[in-house]
Amino acid sequence: MRQVRSAMTEVAAKPYVTTAWAVGNNRRTVTWKYMAKNAAMPVVTVLGLQFTRVLGGAVVIEQVFSLPGLGTLVVDAVRNQDLPVIQGVVLVTAIVAVLVNLMVDLSYAVLNPKVSKA
Repeated sequence: MRQVRSAMTEVAAKPYVTTAWAVGNNRRTVTWKYMAKNAAMPVVTVLGLQFTRVLGGAVVIEQVFSLPGLGTLVVDAVRNQDLPVIQGVVLVTAIVAVLVNLMVDLSYAVLNPKVSKA
């Protein structure tokens, strides 16, 4: 929420937002059409970075609360020295992280059409 607020505050000071207010647009139009898309860029970036931390934190949470899941599977595989399972979990985790980063990069083109022209 702090990231969203900071991004919206930063975008609100831009000249095109002032122009949108001066033209006579209402609050909803200015907020969603002019401010939200541009403020979403840093928020999407942070969410993409935080997703990989959530994957890593799953191991700790699953161990603390004795939940079955990918984290428990990898911890048990390390304890049993089960190399194929460890490799599989690492591969799946890496693929998921790459796909999330790809979705973040593709969302930039949706949020800001100037990015897709570069």
